[in-house]
Amino acid sequence: MDHLFSFSETAIVDGTLCMLGCFSLVTWSVILLKAGEIAWHRYRNHKLLQRLSGAVSLEAMDAIDNHPENPLAIQAGRVLTVGRLTYARAQSLPHDRQTQHAAWHELIERALRQQLQKEKALLDSGLGWLASIGSTSPFIGLFGTVWGIMHALKDIGAQGTASLEVVAGPIGEALIATALGIAVAIPAVIAYNFFLRQNRQVLASLEHIATDFLRSCIENDLSQQPQPQEV
Repeated sequence: MDHLFSFSETAIVDGTLCMLGCFSLVTWSVILLKAGEIAWHRYRNHKLLQRLSGAVSLEAMDAIDNHPENPLAIQAGRVLTVGRLTYARAQSLPHDRQTQHAAWHELIERALRQQLQKEKALLDSGLGWLASIGSTSPFIGLFGTVWGIMHALKDIGAQGTASLEVVAGPIGEALIATALGIAVAIPAVIAYNFFLRQNRQVLASLEHIATDFLRSCIENDLSQQPQPQEV
């Protein structure tokens, strides 16, 4: 029975270390994937804006159709495509253009904002793992340390001596769990905060693109309004 209890205590500490090792693997996998994803999205968004000559307008929107890559695979392309399709619906339906412009402009704005929310959800995917690992790893490591110290104190009591040679080894091994928990949590927290800042920058650029597109739609409608006849 004592042998089984001893095995259980050792297995719990070893299981804690294995769990922290898995957390570290997940952390660095997410970091590498998110870093590559953000860099690739920024590159493709930049190339698309270059093809639009840096100005989002209805006249330059033909560049999306002629883009060698699938525009639905580019963040900026998806936002512009949603706005363009909504605006095309407004142009195709018969209505009083002088009184219905405001309603359609609001509908285009809502469609753009909805797509921006979808892009934000895609950008934030995976960050929950970093937040969870960064917040729980130190406590898991501390749990392993406390459990290991309890096991070490039990062995010390069984030997009947508390010399440095007896205490140092078991206590030092137990403290490894806390050190490993902190080592796992630090890169997870740093990466989480870094990617949040990067995502905010990407979303800010997408919001500028959406705003420029909506402005272009409004300017185009205003230019097409019939001028009042002079009496």
